[in-house]
Amino acid sequence: MQSKQSIRRAAMLVGLVVSFVATHGCAGPTAGVQSPPPQPAPAFNYITDEQLKSAMWQLAAGVKRVQAILARPGAISQSERVEVILVLDQMLAAADELGPDGVSSNHPRITLSFGRFRETLAIARRSVSIDPPRYYLVGNLSGTCLACHASE
Repeated sequence: MQSKQSIRRAAMLVGLVVSFVATHGCAGPTAGVQSPPPQPAPAFNYITDEQLKSAMWQLAAGVKRVQAILARPGAISQSERVEVILVLDQMLAAADELGPDGVSSNHPRITLSFGRFRETLAIARRSVSIDPPRYYLVGNLSGTCLACHASE
């Protein structure tokens, strides 16, 4: 009789241990620890092919216009200086159409290299606005374009 009771007690003890392990033992060491809140997705700018082509054509036209102004014989007049500033402003606006700087896009060249072009363009714009104006970076804008487009 005693052995039947011992077997029952042992079976109950095993049942208790199994139920304890099933409810507490499987939770692991991180039980009760909250996971961090989900992070927002990184900023991404989708640029359509039409947007890209339009902005690039505007930039190319701007480079061509300022190169033509700088190639004229003689000193650059005040009206030509104003024209260069207006063209650079239009180029900055075209660059802005491709999205904010530092934001990934579906065009890897834009993501990786366009920030430098935009920075050079902004510095060129400021250098023409100071007195006396400096046109060195404006004259080198086409070279800046070649940084990405030389292989095409």
